Amino acid sequence: MLHRGATAVAICLSTALSGCTGLPPLGDKPQYGRVDIPDPGPPEYRRWLPAEWDSDTDEVWFLTYVEPGSFHGPVPEDLVSSRATQRRDLEYLGIGYENYDSLTRTTLATVREGTFSADTVRSALAETGYESDGSYRDYDLYARSDIPRRVAVRDGVVVSTSASLHSTPDLEATIDAGHGDTERYHEVDTTFEAVTDAVGASRLVSIGDHPTLNPTVAELGVVAFRVDYEAAYPFVLERYPETVDQPGEQMKDAIQDQHFTGMAAADTIDIRVDGQLATAGARIPLQPDEPRDLIHDPPQITWGVAFDAESETATLRHELGPELDADRLWYDLVPIDAINRVENRSLWPGRDTVGPGDETTVDMSDHPDADRVDVRWGPKDHPYGLRLFSYVPDRGE
Repeated sequence: MLHRGATAVAICLSTALSGCTGLPPLGDKPQYGRVDIPDPGPPEYRRWLPAEWDSDTDEVWFLTYVEPGSFHGPVPEDLVSSRATQRRDLEYLGIGYENYDSLTRTTLATVREGTFSADTVRSALAETGYESDGSYRDYDLYARSDIPRRVAVRDGVVVSTSASLHSTPDLEATIDAGHGDTERYHEVDTTFEAVTDAVGASRLVSIGDHPTLNPTVAELGVVAFRVDYEAAYPFVLERYPETVDQPGEQMKDAIQDQHFTGMAAADTIDIRVDGQLATAGARIPLQPDEPRDLIHDPPQITWGVAFDAESETATLRHELGPELDADRLWYDLVPIDAINRVENRSLWPGRDTVGPGDETTVDMSDHPDADRVDVRWGPKDHPYGLRLFSYVPDRGE
């Protein structure tokens, strides 16, 4: 049985961007009607989620699928923000974000698929703190312990886990599911099967236990974006239990009452019902392109870390990725239970650029209440910036 949140959850697709900025709220009387929305692709991403996956999670999204590529024109801010989050969380392993065909991230692992040689990834890993760790099925394995991370590589596929990104990392279970030698989650859970059959695949699909519009009523929710040459199409789907009457009216009331920002720029919202599945879709024409906020184009970096308990200093190393302007990288020492408190400090003071092989040291000795180091990206005058990376050292307390 899927777990769902007991209280309403405020959803912004970019959960890592502190302070979500949405479009203007919907008017009091949104217009409803039929909208021609492109058909989705098949939900092939679900082959990576094994049946034994534990769905009792408090995470907002337990599966996110994206098709990176480039856009043919400007797209809504919600989609751009989510793209920034996905790109930020992807270590650079010799292949840039836009060069993957698809990314599937679950609470177990991240799967990158595309047309590339395993040798490209192996060569990149040789320049990092990753070490060879044997093999599993037809994958070569690599691992590191500074922040526990593992990578499995074969031609066209990289499966990775990180203790800082995946709440229940399981590389082998993900690979087994991908091979089809074990049951997948959609084969044993009819709700997940029905929802993924209905939503399919598109540029972005986020599936979670906390539905966006009716978190206390719906069983499962999806937020998706489809994009073509003329428009972007935000799409919300929710599955309701048999005890709930008129799912379409439930969704319509929630859109109006909550001023759902994902469709605020749409002229018409299309609500449809199929049994206990309710969907809301809209069409947002692409607008003239504008310069993209620096925050929305974060770099892909593979970080190495170390902590000296005696001097209470953390060493951060840029191992792989692009050379960067040093004045775009900041750090913040985060106290335990800190909420919306950011004090940016220069990560590489006195440097113009930073690239692979460069190290810097962060002194934590004067901050006994800090339990982690956040590395942030963006101009210093930005109120938050984008958190690129977090390191929680063992301070022995």
